[in-house]
Amino acid sequence: MAERAELLKEIDKLPSKYFGEVFDFVGYLQQKGHNEKDNDVDAYKAMAADTERKQEAGEWCNAFFDIQ
Repeated sequence: MAERAELLKEIDKLPSKYFGEVFDFVGYLQQKGHNEKDNDVDAYKAMAADTERKQEAGEWCNAFFDIQ
């Protein structure tokens, strides 16, 4: 949380004419975070739908546990 407080102090030091740019950049970062989350969800969905790899992973797991 110290970083957040430090960031807010730095923003307070800026001339007010730059506040719009700060808002724009925050919006950009929020969109970037949202896109990363969407990409992760899509990757997990693709992984879950990959039945061939799922079967192969199951075979590897079963072989490992059969040995032990």
